[in-house]
Amino acid sequence: MTTPRAALAPRRVPTGAELDVLMRLYGYRFTRTGAVAGAEASTDSADLAGAAALGWPIRVPERLTAGEIFERSLAAAMTLDDDAVLRAFVAGLHSAPRGRQTVISVGWCRHLAAAALAADGMPDCGLSVDAPDGMHDVDVTEELLRLALGWSWNEQPHHYLSDLEAASSEGLPSPTDDDRERLRALLDLIAGLPDGTRPGELEKAVARAKIVPRSDKYQRYGILLGLAEYGVLRGSITPSWDGFVSRREIAEAWTGGPRSDVPPPLSGWRGGIDERKASSLRSL
Repeated sequence: MTTPRAALAPRRVPTGAELDVLMRLYGYRFTRTGAVAGAEASTDSADLAGAAALGWPIRVPERLTAGEIFERSLAAAMTLDDDAVLRAFVAGLHSAPRGRQTVISVGWCRHLAAAALAADGMPDCGLSVDAPDGMHDVDVTEELLRLALGWSWNEQPHHYLSDLEAASSEGLPSPTDDDRERLRALLDLIAGLPDGTRPGELEKAVARAKIVPRSDKYQRYGILLGLAEYGVLRGSITPSWDGFVSRREIAEAWTGGPRSDVPPPLSGWRGGIDERKASSLRSL
């Protein structure tokens, strides 16, 4: 079933007045310290009319086949330059939180075209998970809002399409000097931790160091997942930027089981950094 054009969300990450009204409608607010907190979702007709005037459907999912997500994700990723994606990740440490996700989204796409096909005609890449009828209902508005607020994750690839199409459509942010300093501080912190450090201990160390301001636990985990998917933090499986990793391999590598807060490849990290990958980020 094709989603009606009127229900299609823009492919841009909301800012300014758009961000304000979407936060109210989806139940988010900024605290006095600038962090994001939950709030009662607005049902005010003025807010709904304001979002509609800006082109944003509210809680109207786009219904997409796994095959459509696969093809459109590859097409969008092909328009993105690797260095631009990595610069956006650095910008995500402070000036542009939306930059955190794209290193994960692009990593998932990088080696799909050469991967072996499974019985459904696609690689074992995760798009068939939680979609027994082959369809995904994607609230693109909410996904782009969450990108703007700085959350990123790597467990459900059907969520990457919104990010990839927005990045392809409107471009990606570039880091400031302050962002680069935060990256250096983050990498130095990680390199100084003892062997055997676990991801949960790392997240707490990042929180104590206040390297990423106004961030919560899951936003910090998202940044660390980006470092792991790029290969700065080496776990027990191949980083997505270096080769295709099947969902079967990910499931087998899930330290702590599927109830763990931390998915692979970050879950297998036990200290240290890959200096070659770290140097490439420092040079951006």
